[in-house]
Amino acid sequence: MEFLKRKSTEHTLKFFIIVMVVILVNLVFRHQIFRYDMTEEKRYSMNQATISMLQNLDEPVYVEVYLAGDINAEFTRLQTAIKQTLEQFKTYAYGNLQYSFINPDEANSANSRNEFYRYLIDKGIQPTTVFDNSDGKKSQKLIFPGAEISYGERSMPVILLNGNNAAGAGQAITQSIETLEYELASTIKSLSTKERKRIALFQGSGSPSGNVLKGLNDAVTSKYDLILVQNTDRITQFDATIFLKPTEDFSNGELYDIDQYIMNGGKSLFFLDGLKMDVDSIKEYGAMALPVETGLADLLFKYGVRVNNDVLQDVNSGNFPIVTGNLGKDPQIQLLPWPYYIILNKYADHPIVRNMNAVYGKFVSSIDTVASSGIQKTPLIFTSDYTRKLKGPIHISFENLKQEMKPENFDLKNVPVTYLLEGKFNSAYQNRLPPKGKNAAKRKDRSSENSIIVASDGDLLLSEINKKNNQPFPLGVDPYANHPSNFANDQLIFNMLNYLLDEDGLIISRNKELKIRPLDKVKVADDKLWLQLVNVALPIILIVLFGILRNYWRKRKYARFNG
Repeated sequence: MEFLKRKSTEHTLKFFIIVMVVILVNLVFRHQIFRYDMTEEKRYSMNQATISMLQNLDEPVYVEVYLAGDINAEFTRLQTAIKQTLEQFKTYAYGNLQYSFINPDEANSANSRNEFYRYLIDKGIQPTTVFDNSDGKKSQKLIFPGAEISYGERSMPVILLNGNNAAGAGQAITQSIETLEYELASTIKSLSTKERKRIALFQGSGSPSGNVLKGLNDAVTSKYDLILVQNTDRITQFDATIFLKPTEDFSNGELYDIDQYIMNGGKSLFFLDGLKMDVDSIKEYGAMALPVETGLADLLFKYGVRVNNDVLQDVNSGNFPIVTGNLGKDPQIQLLPWPYYIILNKYADHPIVRNMNAVYGKFVSSIDTVASSGIQKTPLIFTSDYTRKLKGPIHISFENLKQEMKPENFDLKNVPVTYLLEGKFNSAYQNRLPPKGKNAAKRKDRSSENSIIVASDGDLLLSEINKKNNQPFPLGVDPYANHPSNFANDQLIFNMLNYLLDEDGLIISRNKELKIRPLDKVKVADDKLWLQLVNVALPIILIVLFGILRNYWRKRKYARFNG
């Protein structure tokens, strides 16, 4: 009896010791999160920059997701991924993040629903029309694949459907899932960052101004301060500078300022034309496209690239309206392919452009790379498999629209039109006297690690103007498309700036890859009976077998006591 009491006391003490150890371990590691992602592509792992940002939130974040209600299977997959991502965010934010799913269709009346639709559209959350065909019934409805994120007194919309439309609906959803972490995290970071970085938009040397910059301003100012600057000696005050479609010469002093800005770590983005051409200048007999000479070519040549004085034509092009005849007194206008307006839809595997929709270019030139020690040159955007190059100067006429575009005449393939340059740049003024009035003692001949971007199209960041009301369209809208087309020109400049100015590396999360492993439908049909037996009958057989063996073992165990 005494032995049993000692054993009971010993077991009780062991139990309490184990409980105390468990409590102590939980107290010590209560702020530590341990996860092990066993998937091949690490689909459930998060970028360390995202985790750090979430762990350092000063105020609660509220996320309202509007992708809810009666949606098809593909968008249900996106909805599930959004919920899983937000759950991870919530875990790492230590309770500083709350989210909810709101169905825009849940309204007391049609008027209330339409009013809520307008509210979301005004916020910048554009709807998507979904066509469904289930049980032989065709239907269509509007859904809003976006969210609104609030932090403190500020809020910002975020679009969660961002895949490449050319890849097909299913692949576009997969691509959107891959970029969920980045889209949500970058928006939260924008809201929680107290000091916004400043971007200069250079306005000298014949650069465009006015309404055509409205779309660019809207795209950039959601996260950065965009300020118009006319003098190069002021750009040193800014984190990055955009040089957009200059058409006139830079002075030697201005070129020196730009060079020294880059040598001292300034991030620069050049959107340049090789030939000077504007569609509005093409009259009845056409117009000449002449080389653009600004002086920037000497700087860029030193850094490793050259924008050529040519123009590209591509089979993958947009349309342009042309008068093809008259019906009585009324002109007959027809949309015809215009090979100078290129739909750029081929990208490098790089976080700036990965999984991005097509961008729209106009009178695009080619870019060549030249030897430049220590500079890594990454092509980001390419033309299609059917491209041709016309060296300037050339005559451009609307009569070209009437010519059939035969693919065999387009003998070039995947011509690069945008480059990212990274490394330690050598000054173009190395071993040269500085311009008059510039201090030679402050000259820097080699930069530290820096990055610049060069695109051979000055129109990439310009908005089209509505001819009816003289108001600008949003950036990336093609007003001549048969259906409204929103290209990703705004996302392109946003991603470029994020990459150049993202010191934490948050944009690297755009590299996440989600591998889809579909079942072989033919093999499934052939092995249907076998698969059903394995998945349904085998578990039952194993359970019964386990019961028989366990019963046999128990009989043998207790038979010894009976004997």
